[in-house]
Amino acid sequence: MESTGNSQHQVVSEALAAEKKAPERRGPTTRVSRMGGKADFTALEKALKPLSEDPRKSCSDQVLEVLRNAIICARIQPGVPLSEVAVANALGVSRTPVREALRRLAQEDLVRVYPQAATVISPLNVNFMTQGCFIRRALECANVEDLAQEISTRDLRELTRIIEGQGAAIKNGPLTDFFRLDEAMHQHLFEIADRSLAWAHIQQVKQHFDRVRWLLNRDPKHAERAYMEHLLILERLKAGDGAGAAAAMYDHINAISQDMLQLRESAPESFFEN
Repeated sequence: MESTGNSQHQVVSEALAAEKKAPERRGPTTRVSRMGGKADFTALEKALKPLSEDPRKSCSDQVLEVLRNAIICARIQPGVPLSEVAVANALGVSRTPVREALRRLAQEDLVRVYPQAATVISPLNVNFMTQGCFIRRALECANVEDLAQEISTRDLRELTRIIEGQGAAIKNGPLTDFFRLDEAMHQHLFEIADRSLAWAHIQQVKQHFDRVRWLLNRDPKHAERAYMEHLLILERLKAGDGAGAAAAMYDHINAISQDMLQLRESAPESFFEN
C-alpha cells in the first residue's frame, strides 16, 4: 500500500509527543549530562526498565543491548541527552557498565559523546542508511535467487508460518510483533541457505536502517505493504523463480529507502544528517 506525506508526518509527530508534552524534563536531563548534578530520572523511566540480570552475559553487554534497542526502536529520540547517572538509575545498575555501553554505542554512532558537555542520541545518518540499503539489496537478492532453486517444502512451510504470523500481527496487534517476525523471516532465509555469516554482516550495517523502519512501522500502512511484499517473495520462491524472487526482494528493500527520503521531508531537521 502506498504511503503519504501526511501519514509520515503523523508518525513523526507521535514519536515526539511525549517530549512535547513534558518539555520541563529536557532541561534537568541536559544539566545532568553536562554538570553531573542530581538527575531528573523521569525522562528515561518510560523508555528503560530495570535490568533483569542474565548470568550468561556481562552487565555491560546487557546494558548495551537495552540501550541499543531503545535507540533503534525510537523509544529514545535523536538529539535527546543521556547521562550515566540517569541511565544507571533507570536500569538499576552502577555507572561503570553504563559508561562502557555508551562508549560502545558511540563506536556504532548511535550516540555522540561531547567531552565535558553531553552525550546525546545520534541523528539518523542518511549515508549510513543508504549504504546499509545497498548491502542488504546485494546480499538478500542474491540469497533468494539461489534459494529458489533448492528450498525444501519444509522450509517453505516455516516461511509461510512466519509470514502468516505477520498478517495476524497487522490485524490484531501489536505492530511490534510484525517487526519481530519481519526480522525472523529475513534471518530465516539466510539460515536456510547456511549463510549465517552473511546475516551477521547485515546485522552490523543495518542498525541505522532499522531506526527508520521502526518509525515507519508505527504506521500500519507501511507494515501492510511490507506484508504484501513478503507474500510476493514467498510466491516466487514456491514457484522456483529465482529471478522473480530477487526482483521482489529488491523492490521490498528499495521501498524502505524511498520512504526514508519522504520521512526526512516531514521530520524535524535535527532528526537527520547527511
